[in-house]
Amino acid sequence: MRIPAREALALMTLLALAAALFARDLGAPSLEFDEGVYLSSADLLARGLSAGQDVFTSQPPLFFALLDAGGSLVGGDAAGLRALAVVLALLATLAGWALVRPIAGPGPALAAVALLALTPGVADAAAVVSADVPCIAFGAGALVAARAARRRPRWGAVAGALLVCALATKLLALPFGVALLAGAVADRPSRAAVLAFAAGAAGALVAIGAASFGALGPLWDGAVAFHLDARGAPEIAGRDPLSIIVLIVAAYLGVLGVVAVGIARLSRPEIPAWLRARADLLGLLAGGVLLCALHRPLLHHHLVVIAWPLAVLGATTLPARADRRAWALAGGLAALTLPLGLHGRWTVPPVEQRRLDAAARLVATHSEPGTPVVSDLPLVALLAERPAAPATVDPSYVRVSTGSLDAAAILRATDGAGAAVVGRSFREVPGLQAAIAARFDRAVAIGPITVYLRHATPPPA
Repeated sequence: MRIPAREALALMTLLALAAALFARDLGAPSLEFDEGVYLSSADLLARGLSAGQDVFTSQPPLFFALLDAGGSLVGGDAAGLRALAVVLALLATLAGWALVRPIAGPGPALAAVALLALTPGVADAAAVVSADVPCIAFGAGALVAARAARRRPRWGAVAGALLVCALATKLLALPFGVALLAGAVADRPSRAAVLAFAAGAAGALVAIGAASFGALGPLWDGAVAFHLDARGAPEIAGRDPLSIIVLIVAAYLGVLGVVAVGIARLSRPEIPAWLRARADLLGLLAGGVLLCALHRPLLHHHLVVIAWPLAVLGATTLPARADRRAWALAGGLAALTLPLGLHGRWTVPPVEQRRLDAAARLVATHSEPGTPVVSDLPLVALLAERPAAPATVDPSYVRVSTGSLDAAAILRATDGAGAAVVGRSFREVPGLQAAIAARFDRAVAIGPITVYLRHATPPPA
């Protein structure tokens, strides 16, 4: 596909603007709790521990392999890992452009880039170290490759491999399988493309399975069984401040408005061809809605599997030729996504950051380098440059409330720890804080955070 120079320049400009939006304040810790968990996990992996066997893994194995590889590439720097996450978000955005252009033309394809950069789950999570956007990037790549396989069957192998990679990053990618099936029903692929797809999928599956063979049981428990148990757990949407909810809801209304404007323009004879050309995207949207309805996602950014196809579909509904009225109406509705996009990632508030820094200084001063820290606030151990105790590397409300991490395991972890920090989920376990206090020499309160130390004075150098 040849792209005119003017269109290529416009595409690069939009991607550069998206990168600038995504990459603000990369050095600031995210308000998203899971990022601290994954950064702590990356630190433990860099110290030679194994995913699944030594480090609790709440996602499939490829995500932790990517986390380990990314950590090695950037020297364990959190800002560097966020920058790598931004690259994947930009690739997912570029894939949206590639999906829209052959369906609707250059203008709507460029609009897809802008709309995706402002979409919930992308605009506010592109620079977060998590599995959501990376799995969307792999899945989007699989859709692009599957479309290419209609002309060149060998691309089917790429589609199969990328689908497996998406699923091996996060099972949130399941709807991409529905999307590929819907696309195949609407536009039957050649036998060669199907065989190539199967070969690519099998190759990726064997490679990932062989690399993580020794820990398949624990990996299954963390990535599948744990999430099934977590449905309906306390860590459900509702903890977000009203300001966050308002921006997210406004952005969804904007994206849905763009879709509605485009669909309203269709005449009845156009509908069958319109549906057939977008069968994979409609399958992705339907699969995403079904997955979220059945699984009841814990946090709003999990809905990216709905938001991403909505944004792409919205762009495909825009007219390829100049239609000022339609573009103006769609643009006005799309403006509802601007507040979320301009705000971007939520970072730890200054007051909370000062408390975390103070707790980290205490831990660093009163513990030996290399000694693990038991904490329900992963950022404290990271700021103190101490490893998290492997058993408590993921101390989320969900893991504690479901019994995946119980009081006995937490207390066992304190036996070899240089310090313990309680400020979140551990406070919810009856009697746990008193039992932790009994195992340490001193307790220091910093607002809602309590730091338990083994030494009243700094240890000798």
